[in-house]
Parts: sequence; structure tokens; C-alpha cells
Amino acid sequence: MASSAAVNNPNPQTINQLLAKLTDTDPDFRFMSLNDLHQILTKQKADFLGHDYNTSSRIVDAVIKTLDDQNGEVQNLAVKCIGPLIMKIPVSVLSPALDKLSTLEIKNSVDNSIPSLALRAAISSLPKPVRGVAPTREVIDTYNVISRILIPRILGYSTSSGVTQQKTTSNNGILESSSVESVDVLIEVVRCFGPFLQPLEVEKLQDVVVQVLEKKTTPPPVKKRAVVALAILAPYLTSEVLDEFIARIQKTLKQPKVSPVMRRLYITMMGSLARSIPFKFGEYLPDLVEFVLSPLSQEELQGQLDALSEGNDQLNPEFNEVREAALVALESFLASCGLQMRDYTDKVISACLRYLKFDPNYAVDEDEEMDQDEDEDEDDDEADVDDEFDDETGFDDDDDASWKVRRCAAKALYTLISTRSTDLMEKGTLYREIAAPLVKRFDEREESVRLEIIGTVALLIRKTGEGVIQPISADDELLHTLGGNRKRRRQSSGGLIYTNKAPYLGATGLVSPTRELVPPTGPRADLSKLTPQIVKAATKLLKGKQIATKQAIINLLDDLISVQNGGLSDYFDQVMQPIIDVTKGITGSASSSSIALSGGAVSATATTLRVAVLHFTSDIVKTHSSSLFQPYLENIVAGVVSAVHDRFYKISSEAIRTAEELVKAITPPRARLTIQKYRPELHKLYEIVLERASANDADTEVRQKAIQALGTLISRTSSPDGVALLPADKRQAALELLLNRLRNETTRLYAVRAIDNIAAHSSAPGSLDPAWTQQVALELCAQLRKTNRALRAASAQALQHLILCPATKGHIQADAANEIAAAILPVVAANETYLLSPVLLVVSQLQLEHPRLISSSSFIDPLCELLKKNVAGLALGSLVKLVTNVGQTGMGKPLMEGVLRVGVAGDPTVVGKVAGALFVASGGQVGVTIDSFIDELNKSSKLSPPDTARQSLALAILGEIGLRLGAKSQLRPNIFLGQFHGEPDKVSVSAAVALGRAGAGNISVFLPTILNAIKQSGSQQYLLLQSIREILHQVSASSTDISSYENDIWQLLFSASQLDDNKAICAECIGRLATMEPKTYLPKLQELLKDPSPVFRGVAVQALRYTLPDSDESFDLVLKAVLFDMLLTVLSDENMEIRRLGMTTLNSAAHNKPDLILLHLGELMPYIMTESVVKPELIREVQMGPFKHLVDDGLEVRKSAYETLYALMETAFSRVSSLELYDRVIAGLGDENDIRSLCNLMLSKLIVIDPEETTRRLDTVAECYRKTLSTKLRDGAVKQEVEKQEEAIKSVLRVSLLLAEKTKTTVTGMAGGAGAAVGHDQGQQSAQNPVWQQYWDWVNKDFERQLKALREENKEMGV
Repeated sequence: MASSAAVNNPNPQTINQLLAKLTDTDPDFRFMSLNDLHQILTKQKADFLGHDYNTSSRIVDAVIKTLDDQNGEVQNLAVKCIGPLIMKIPVSVLSPALDKLSTLEIKNSVDNSIPSLALRAAISSLPKPVRGVAPTREVIDTYNVISRILIPRILGYSTSSGVTQQKTTSNNGILESSSVESVDVLIEVVRCFGPFLQPLEVEKLQDVVVQVLEKKTTPPPVKKRAVVALAILAPYLTSEVLDEFIARIQKTLKQPKVSPVMRRLYITMMGSLARSIPFKFGEYLPDLVEFVLSPLSQEELQGQLDALSEGNDQLNPEFNEVREAALVALESFLASCGLQMRDYTDKVISACLRYLKFDPNYAVDEDEEMDQDEDEDEDDDEADVDDEFDDETGFDDDDDASWKVRRCAAKALYTLISTRSTDLMEKGTLYREIAAPLVKRFDEREESVRLEIIGTVALLIRKTGEGVIQPISADDELLHTLGGNRKRRRQSSGGLIYTNKAPYLGATGLVSPTRELVPPTGPRADLSKLTPQIVKAATKLLKGKQIATKQAIINLLDDLISVQNGGLSDYFDQVMQPIIDVTKGITGSASSSSIALSGGAVSATATTLRVAVLHFTSDIVKTHSSSLFQPYLENIVAGVVSAVHDRFYKISSEAIRTAEELVKAITPPRARLTIQKYRPELHKLYEIVLERASANDADTEVRQKAIQALGTLISRTSSPDGVALLPADKRQAALELLLNRLRNETTRLYAVRAIDNIAAHSSAPGSLDPAWTQQVALELCAQLRKTNRALRAASAQALQHLILCPATKGHIQADAANEIAAAILPVVAANETYLLSPVLLVVSQLQLEHPRLISSSSFIDPLCELLKKNVAGLALGSLVKLVTNVGQTGMGKPLMEGVLRVGVAGDPTVVGKVAGALFVASGGQVGVTIDSFIDELNKSSKLSPPDTARQSLALAILGEIGLRLGAKSQLRPNIFLGQFHGEPDKVSVSAAVALGRAGAGNISVFLPTILNAIKQSGSQQYLLLQSIREILHQVSASSTDISSYENDIWQLLFSASQLDDNKAICAECIGRLATMEPKTYLPKLQELLKDPSPVFRGVAVQALRYTLPDSDESFDLVLKAVLFDMLLTVLSDENMEIRRLGMTTLNSAAHNKPDLILLHLGELMPYIMTESVVKPELIREVQMGPFKHLVDDGLEVRKSAYETLYALMETAFSRVSSLELYDRVIAGLGDENDIRSLCNLMLSKLIVIDPEETTRRLDTVAECYRKTLSTKLRDGAVKQEVEKQEEAIKSVLRVSLLLAEKTKTTVTGMAGGAGAAVGHDQGQQSAQNPVWQQYWDWVNKDFERQLKALREENKEMGV
């Protein structure tokens, strides 16, 4: 044996020693020698072979000889050696090596596939051409060898005189063996060298593939691979060759007596071509589709049925196979050429429905309900069968394969619904023609077909629900706490955070679900009418024995209640009893039998069925009134308790989730009137949840879910209505357990969230123990120092809710309060934005209970340092609340001294707001007076130059004081107007904002003065408009009445808007007025959209846009009646700028009020699509010095159109025609940089929303991405151009990486040449998206470093 030193340092001598032992009689010696050789070949140090012709030739001869070894392990290792060997040898040796491999005859082994496997491994290891990259000399030489040696061998020609040589007399062509592996050789050649193949070579290869397909003796598996080969060849066919091939198909299928075998063959080819080259094939589709539809016609079906009735059933298998192939091809047409198939929709539906019920051996009247459950006679563990070319069905006693036809019909309908739901749903076609026949076929006797049918109906239900805005959502709790005025949602106040109680807990279920109003017309109305039939058929199947069927039915019913937000109230008795029976039937069963669902992708077992039942139970409890399931509650709880004890963690965790939903359903406030009825069941749920939460031997996920459920249970029984449901000792035991779990690292986060839930909902006095409250508060403070970001955020929120909870008022003693404050100080000093707001609210509440808390410099100094940093939004609101509480407790003076010491070191706006709030809250008892600030303002103004920072600070303080003092304020407008300058500089803007804030507090004094001043056009008009905006903002938040001034403001705003500088601010103010008085001003806005002046139209549409993000329900009711007409008016405006503004308004509506535009989306979409197209007439050439530059005047409106498409894709994808949307996205990938970036973002979402269509478009995406990555900047490009290009490349690579991961694209050759299964997968992948596969290989080679960095970045972000 060769030593390890010889392997690590190979040379010709050691190679010769190994080769000599390859002929040894002992197979172990041969294997070990070959293994050493393989190690040498895979090491980089074996490069000497590239210059040693003799040694390379000897290795090639020896390895090829061992391919015919009598020992199978030696053969397999020889195949494994081929790839690395071919990579190392010189091109001069490659030619004879391929020639020997292609002519190798196996004599000592029964496995004749070895030569083809070795040949494919050799081809995959060769250097390959890459699209968009100039080929190297090595690649060109390699292709020449392939073209001279291998392609003739595939075609069956002699290699002595090239491709045009006459065929040899002996059958020495590679494809003559009629094996799957031989076809794989052709696939590998085309996949690796397709871009280099000459038209004649492609044509000849296509001919030989068709010959394989047409040969009667070709086995079905080989025909399948040949179809894949044809699909891979298709992208390289020239137009002339493709025309001839299509003509050949037409000619063959037009023959009156074409054999069923040939008919099926060519129909299969058409389906394959549609998947491979959808855009090219789409041009031929109108001429070919009838050849696919004709075998599915009623005439041919009737002829077959007549023949069967006469006893002539000889053609039955071939009849079924042709129809199966036709339906598979039809599905391909629908998926790949959706636009071209629209004209044939009615014929497709008729054909699919016709064969959906095609069951010649089981005749039954269509209108007659079957009374027997045929499902019980089926075999649950039937073998999986191939779709197309498998002749052995092994189905029933008559070899009846008609079930394959029915299954393909169901699949075709599934594809039709998935690709055409947008338009067919609105027309009512899907429910009118397809839905009812599908439901009737639920009694299908073959389970695989039945599962396809159920899946198709489930898809139809899901498509019906896509884009529907549910009136009952997770926001119930938020609405419950907001009271009457939802406008407060956007204000910075301490109350805001308190309302966002536990976002990670999902829907809170505070209100009992009510029956949703079904619209009188439309898809949801159609679904409501169909529901009785669905429920009747579903409950019948639930009584059967097939696990897969029952699981599919339960999932379908789950989809039904999700879409209708309930919807089973009228059928509750029909549904719940079978569900409980299913639960009972599997509770004690240990059966693990399973059946593969469609395609073998999913399996159904007793375990998965039980999980599905629990999930459905949870959803039905969540969406239906508690009174409905009250009669079944005892049985439901018994089943859930049993499932919680299950040893399998998925069942146990799902059961706990169901238990949590049951707790929500049977506790107040949802079950306020009937709570005593549910007490026994609640105690059972308490015991089981507590036991699982405390069990150290339980799975971590189970314990975490149990802790969350326990938090929900305690929170629901801590209100005045529910406190009597749970004894005090049990409540305390649960609270102590949560405290214990809070100290455990693995359960800490979930314990924090459970405590947060309890604190957020506890309102009954005495429901929480003071000692427990203090311990938990201190423990939560300790978590603020942890590195886990999620834990810190959850702890801060839980601490806020605990301290602000009415039930814990007075629980925190002075010492504990000081400890909490000391623990919060580092958070304040670190200025962690996501923690700052809740911890400041905690301190503000403690300050009310312990006035001396913030009196020392140890806390005042960090607060003052915070003012020097960037504080805004919720954190600023919480800080203002804190200083307000400090002032109200009489401790404002030392804090004011610290704030004033900060002075201009901080943002004047922030410091002014804090100082003003503290001054007013302290009643002016802070050591300074209003006159002090006025004097400071005057002194700073008189300096030369003026101290603008001090001026701005003084103005901000005075404005805040004026706002908060209101009518008691002695401030007058002249103080602020005196700081207005000729140009709107920093001080002038500060004065304008301060004037507005002070004016909002004292409307009667300030507003008339401002309105009089604004009438005088000039440089101060813009500043006064700033004041008006601030006043409107403040009065809308405080609901101050300014109705007597509204008309004057309206007139002045439109008058001022004629200046370009004033347009934006005037539009915002007009929008604010419209939200305050919608009935008055929305009709005026609608009229202005038709005004002759483009200025007024522009201001009106901008004002409409400003109303959309922040408004209340009363405004929405008025807006709903006019929004569509207003949008239609502006989108059809002749002025391009108005259309752009209209597009941004529609974009805002899609984000903020999708429910107001969904019904009219079909009429709005054409405008969006039109504006997203590049208009050459808007592109002009501009001379810039010596250079000429192209300017696209339509770019901005086009960008707005794409932004709108993106918004609609997120909120109403089901209402947007996906085919047209993808066309625009693909077009945008070649547009300007901003639009390209947006389209990349859209693709990253589309691969999740609609993976099938995205996968079909990958080839086109690859072409666009290759252009972007191949773009070279000109010499001397400026820094901005370089950065923009780098960002564009990074964006493309990021999306490419995501697409590759989602579609499971692998780099060719990574698996080497070992194993036929990998080759099959790669072949299928290449057949579907050959251009994408080549692009991905190129990217991994040329952008390896960037991809590695992106993968690391994704890993760090947890993506």
C-alpha cells in the first residue's frame, strides 16, 4: 500500500506503484490503491499531472479499466475518481479519455449504467462557459473536445470524420443502451455547454432525443428522462428549428389515425416545452392548445364510454394515459402561459370538470347522493405511482387507472385557481362553475384523488380570504383601551405604551366574537352560500377511517373559519361532534400508519392529525361565541388535558395553546355573564397548565407554552369579574411559580412575558401580593443588565405594566423604589431607545408615590445628560411625563436647575419642551419666572451676532409654557412675532413653532393676530403657516373648538398655496382641517380636484394624502364614499405631476386604508400599470457643457407607480393580477437604480407570497441580474457612481441568495459525479430554469467573497 507520505507528496513513481496494484487479484488491494489514488487526485498538489502526458494517460487507462471491475465497491470508487481525474489531466489526454469512456463496454458486471455514470461525472467536472463572461482558452478547448468526441458518440456517429460522418453500422451510440443514465449524459452536456452548442448540434441532439421518445421499445423511465432532456435543449433551439419541431407536432397530431401512444407522447412534449420556454412557447400556444383540449372533449369521452358499454375495453389503458398526459400538459400551459390561456378558460374548466368525475368502472347518477362510504374499502398504504409513464398501476382488481386522470384534472383546477383567482374570483366563475362540482367529488373513492380535490377547495377558500380586512383582529384590546378617540394613537403620551399590552401574545380575545356580516355579493357571499355543502361533505368524511383525509378536511375547515372569521355558527352541532369523535378515536391509539399525500411532499399520521384537531379546536374557540361550544366544553377540555400529557412535544405544546384559547373563552371579560358555569373546566385547565409549567422533565417548548398559558389564566382571573373564579392559594401558587421561572435562564423570557400579561390586565385590589410585586420588580430590573435584547425589552415593558398596574398601587416601598431607580439609571445613561420610554414611565409613577425619589444629583444628572442626546418620539413623551410628575410633587427646582444648565448643549426643541412642562407643573416655583425667559430672549437677540441657540431655546420654553398654561398665560403674540426675520432662518422657524404652540393654548388671543398677519403676502407668510400648522396639530389632539376660525383659515391657506414654497405646508394644514370637519371640507376638496388651476388641484390631492395616515372612524365613513372617485379623478388628470401626486396618494391609501380601496382595485390597477411603463416620448436629451445627458421626465411618476405596486402587493396581493404584476417587476429590474432596488425588494417578498410563479420567472430574472452585475463603470467614475454600483450589486446578490435558498438551487458540481439521484435532481432543476442555474453557478464563482459576507450577515441577523 502507498504510504501517507506518498499520498501527501505524490510523484510519477508513487503513481506507478499504485497503478500496478490496481490489477491485483485481491479486491481489497485494488480498493485501497484506488482510494489512495482518489486522495491524491483530490489534493491540490497533484497539479503535476497537467504537464505529464504519460502519467496522466496511464492513470486514465487504469481507472477506466477498473470501471469494469468485478467488485462493486471498486467500481463505485472508480466512478468517484473520474471527476477529480478529469479536472487534473491536460486537454491532450481529455480527448482519448472521453473516447474510451464513451466506448466502454461492461463485461464483468451486471450494472451497465457504470460507463454513463462515469461519463456524466467527467462532463460535470470540466470547465464550463458562463453567460456574460468571455470564455477562456481552456473552456474553448474543452468544448472542442466535447464537440469532436462526445456529441458524435451521443448521436451514434463515428468520431473519425466529425458530426457529418455516416452512422456506423454497429449500435455504438450512447443512447442506444436506452438507459436513464445514458440520457443523463446528454442532459449533462447540454447543461454544461449549452451556450456553446452550434445550431446544427442542437438540432441533431433534439432529433436523437425525439427518436428515443418515439421508439416503441424505450422503457417508460427512459422516456421520462428524455422529456427532461428535451426541456433542457429547448432554450437553445433556434427559431427555425423550433418552428419545424412545432410543425412536426402539428402534422403528427393532425393525422386522423394517430396512435394513442404517439398522441400521448407529443402532448407530453408540449407540456414539457411550456415549462421550459414559456415565453417562446406562448407564441405557438393558440395553434397547439386544441390538440390538448380535443382528447378531453365530450365527443371522445362519449365514444370511449360507448365502446365500454359494448364490452370493448381494450383501449381503456391507452385512453386513460392520453387523457392524463393532456391534463398534465394543460396544467403546464396554465402555469407557464397564463396570459395566452385566458381565451380558453371556459374550455379548460369544462374539460377538467368532465374528467374530474370520470370513473367508468363506478357509474352513478350525478344528481344522486352516494349513501355508502367507499373510502372504507380502500387500502391506506397504497404504493406511490408515477404521473406519466408508469404502466404498472397496481390499483384495483381491474387495473383501473382512471383515478390518475381524475387526479390530474383536480391538479389542473388547482393551478387554474392559483394563477387566475384575481379575475375569475371577481367574475364569480370559480364559485359558479367549479366550487360545487369539487365539493360533490369529496366522495371520491380513491384517496389520493380525494386529497387533491380537498386541497383544491381549500385553496379556493384561502384565495377568497386573501386581501380581506377582518373587522375583528388583534387590535381589539387597543381599541378597548383607547376609548372614544382613536386619534390619540399617534400622539406622544405615556398612555400609548400602556395600551400596547402584550403584542407577542397574539389576539387577546377580550371581546366575545360576533357573527360577521357577509356582503350581499362577491366571493365571500358565494363562499357563505357554499358552506352548507362543504360542511355536510366534510362531516361525512370525518366519520371515515382514512387519517390523511380527515387531516385534510380539518385543515380545510380551519381555512374556512379563518376566512370567514368564524362562519360555522349555524353548523356547530354538525362539526363539533365529529371533531370530538376524531379526538376520542385517536386519543388512545398508538397507530403510526401514514399515507403520502400528493407528490409525497406531506404525510399524515395519527400524530399530525391530532395536532391538526387541536389547532382547529383552538381556532374555532377563538372565532365563535362561548355559548356555542358550552355543551361540548367538558369533552373538549377532557381531550385537551389528555393531549397535554402526551409524550410527543408537538402534541403537548399545541394542546397547551388550545388550553390557553379555552381559558380566554371561558373567563371575563369575554364570558362575563356565564363564568360560574365554566369554573370546573377552568380548574382542570389550571391544574394541567401549572403541572406542565413546573415539570422539569417536560420539553423546553412545552414549558414555555405552559408558562405563557398560565400567565393568560392568572391575568383573566385578576379582574373584578374574574377574581372569584380562582382561589387565592392557587393564584399565589401560580405567581410563585412564575417568579421561580423568572429566575431560570431557559424559561426567563416567557416568564417575563407572562408577568407582563398579568400586570397589564390585573385591576382587582388584592389580586397581587405586595411582597411578590416587589420581588418581581427587582428581578425584572436585574434583567435590564442582560445581553439578550428581547429579554431586556420584555422586562422593561413588564416592569412598566407592573408599576402602573392599579392592583399594585402602594406595593413598592421606598427602599425598593430606590433600588429600581438605581437599576434604571444605566439604561437612561445608555440612551437605549427601545428601553427608554417604559423605564422613564416607571420612574414617573414611582415619583408620584415617593416624592423624594428624584431629588439627588445621582438621578438628576443622568436625566440632564439625556437631554444632550437625541431624544424623540415616545421617549420624549415619557420624559415630559416624568418631569411633569416631578413638578407636581414639589421637587421641580433642583431638576429645573439641571435642565437650565444643559441649556444650548441639547436640542433647543427638546430642552424647551421639558423645561416648559416642568415650569408649568411646578406652578412656577422653580427659581425662575416667565419674565426671566423673556429677558434671556431679548438679551440674546441684542448680541452681535445674536446667540441663535439661546434665542431658539428661550422661544421653545415660552411656547411650551403658553401651550400648557392656556388662557392663564400672560404671553402675547408680539413676543414671538418680534423674532421673525426676513428669511426663514433657525430663529424665525423656532419663533413660528413657538407662536403656534402658545397660540394653541390661547386661541382667542393668538389666532386672530396670526390670521391678520398671514393676509399680507411676503417672507413672513411661510413662517405664519408654520404657526397655523402647529395650532391645527395641537387643537386636533386636544379637541379644542376653532370652528369660528376654520373658514378663514381655509380661504387663507388656498390663497397662500399659490406660492411654490407654501404648497406642501398649506396642503398639510388643509388635510388637517379636513380630518377635523370631514363633512364640510371633503366635498370641497373633491370639487377642487376638478379645478382648472393645476396649482389648486395639486394642493387638493396632497391634502387628501395627508388625511390618510392619521384619522378616526367618523372621518373614514365620510371618506369611504368619495375616496375612489377622487383617486380616479387625479389618476386620469392630464397633468403628469398631478398623476404622480395621485399615485402617492393611492400608495398611502394602500398602506393606511386598504379596506377603502380593495373593492375598486380592478378599476384603479390599469392606471398604475400604465404609469409604470417607460414612455420614450418623455425622454429628452440635454446638453450639459460638452456632454449630452438623457433626462426622463416620466421617472418620478413611474417610481411612484412602482411604490404603489409594492404597497398593493403587501396589502392586497390576491386582488392584483399576478401575471401583469410579474411583467412589471421584471421590466423594473432593467430600469433606473431606484426602481431596480424597489423591484428587488418586491421579488424578495414574492418568493414567499407566490413561490410557484416566482420560480417560473427565474430565468428572466437571471438575465436581468446578469446585466446589472456585468455593468462596468467608465474610467474616472466619481465616488457616488461607484457607491451606487456597489449598492446595486449588493442588492442583486442579496436577492439572488434569497431566491436560491427558497428554490433550493445548488451550485452545479458541488456533489461531484457520485450518485445518480443528485444528477436527476440537478437535471430537473436545470430543465425548469437552465438560465437561472447557469447564472447561480457564475455568481458563486465570480462573487464568492460578497456572497460569503452576505451569508455571514444573514446569520448574524438570524435570517
